[in-house]
Amino acid sequence: MYRSIVLATARSRALPVAILAAMALILWFGLTAIATPFDHDESQYVAGAYFSSRLLIFRDFLYLQPPLHSWTFAPLAWLFPDHMVVAMRLATAVTALGTLATLWAGQRIAGISRDSAAIATLLVGATAAFQFTGAVVRNDMLPTLLSSMALLVSLLALRHCGRRYWFAAGSLFGLAIATKLNFAPLGLMTGLFVISAGGRCGLRAACGLAAGAIAGMTPMLLAWALDPDAFFYGVLTYGATAPHAWYAANGAFDELATIEKLTDLLKYLWKGPALAALLLLSANWIITRRRVRSPGRRLAIWMTAGALIGAAMPTPSQVQYVMPLLPPLALALGYLVDDARRWPFAQRQALLGLLCLAAVPGMLPATRHVVAMLRSGSPVLEADAAARWAGITVRARGRGDDVVTLSPHMILGSGLHLDPRFAPGPFAWRTGWTMGPVLARQVHAMIPATLGDMDRDPPAAILTGYEAGTRKLPLRPDDALVAYARQRGYRMVAMPDGVGRLYVQPPAAVTSRKD
Repeated sequence: MYRSIVLATARSRALPVAILAAMALILWFGLTAIATPFDHDESQYVAGAYFSSRLLIFRDFLYLQPPLHSWTFAPLAWLFPDHMVVAMRLATAVTALGTLATLWAGQRIAGISRDSAAIATLLVGATAAFQFTGAVVRNDMLPTLLSSMALLVSLLALRHCGRRYWFAAGSLFGLAIATKLNFAPLGLMTGLFVISAGGRCGLRAACGLAAGAIAGMTPMLLAWALDPDAFFYGVLTYGATAPHAWYAANGAFDELATIEKLTDLLKYLWKGPALAALLLLSANWIITRRRVRSPGRRLAIWMTAGALIGAAMPTPSQVQYVMPLLPPLALALGYLVDDARRWPFAQRQALLGLLCLAAVPGMLPATRHVVAMLRSGSPVLEADAAARWAGITVRARGRGDDVVTLSPHMILGSGLHLDPRFAPGPFAWRTGWTMGPVLARQVHAMIPATLGDMDRDPPAAILTGYEAGTRKLPLRPDDALVAYARQRGYRMVAMPDGVGRLYVQPPAAVTSRKD
């Protein structure tokens, strides 16, 4: 009787606590979505979704990533044409919330207690990688959600040993790969785990997993069929060559050395509890290596190894590339926190205290952004308003409504028509010498060497100012566009934020176009 009363009380308390926690998370990710300053990588993802709602990817415009993210977010560009960047930011926040909910549910399926699952999920959510990718328009959070769903279904497959579960898990891994390539090692290591497990969930299950992965990667096949040359360049060739060329041109090639990559990776893991969790988990796995581990625990170890490979794959290392690690880390951390319930009180509190302390560096950037927004306004909403101002300004002059820019995310809410050759933002442009004019025209991309092609139909406006170089990478991709505008007599109008420069076509150029 005493135990039943305790459980009833715990459950009666758990529901309002869960509701409050869910409301707090919704509020937090909603705020960070409109508070986080723009990352220039967002340009290609916003433009990719925008053009995918109107054109065929790779056939009509170049995209430098697998296609699934742009196709998933394309309806937002169609539904919210005047506020598409805000809509995509908020959709990313919803994806982050879905990821946390999926990770919690997966741990519960693995037999981890409710409280331990909640602690592990919140700790993973407190990493700088999760906070960043949950607030900006990038293709990192969507594959994390898909991988988390794949992990959940894999745990169901371990419980039921059903081939349909492994096929479903493989499909989800395949969809994650069709969104971001560095999630591939997660699916691969899951397959190796299944093979190593043997028994009823052995080779046949691995075949089901592989078949599902092939089915899940169907979007990649469809995108390849649209234009094989543009697909191979955008998805494979660009990532293997352009970053090295860009860093070398900026005198920063040493930043891409292996030791630099590993140092950066450790730094990004330190920004949040991921590094501390990995160290604690590694120590725990070594100490308990002679014990018989459950299939779920072994799966977490295999997937963590694969995720570390995936995190180290891209060049250069960036904080968002840690994302493949988070789903298996949440599961492994849930097991560890659950095991700690049987530890002496002082040891358990020390573990939780260390992990919570390690979470502070991961939360600091997002907290600073929210505080800055409360003081001086949202950079996203201000950019949204500035884009509408730019659209009104250009149309009011009666000089057309087409625009070119290396910062599509700063102008697409204007209602102006962006030249699809600028869909990759600054990326294909800034290393245009690696592809040359022939390939650039073939894959529908604009580079400095083909800028003269615009003379056949000059744009009404050119937006610059947001690609002006950085301290580490001082080359200014915008300079060629600025020179083009000045040479052809465009008139400069400052954007409301004081950073952007909107060059408007002179009347004589408009007359020549109409003639």
